[in-house]
Amino acid sequence: MTSEERPITRDDYERVYALLQAYRLRDLDGSELPWEILHRIHTDDLEGRVLDPEEVAGDEGLAREAHHAAVVIEALMRGKTTIPNTTRSPLGICSTPGCPESTHGALCPSCELKAGGF
Repeated sequence: MTSEERPITRDDYERVYALLQAYRLRDLDGSELPWEILHRIHTDDLEGRVLDPEEVAGDEGLAREAHHAAVVIEALMRGKTTIPNTTRSPLGICSTPGCPESTHGALCPSCELKAGGF
């Protein structure tokens, strides 16, 4: 593990689970936007201990959580126990030549893990 990586922790799993729950509840009810449900989960259920609920407010916050979830799941699928230790900037296109994926960083989750040797 390099200084640019960190172990996948329980907080990461809880963030992924909260995101999946938000989409599930949206599909069951449909009265709230996914980011509103996610914000409520982080405020009421997780009581802000995993991350500040304001970080998931709005479409940008939802997109950051979706990117985080993709990085975590892809790392686990590759048998890894670490993920890049970075925060995400606004949504853009992956800078890997020929990759059309949207991302919050320079690279999409798949290209980011490949570039890190995973």
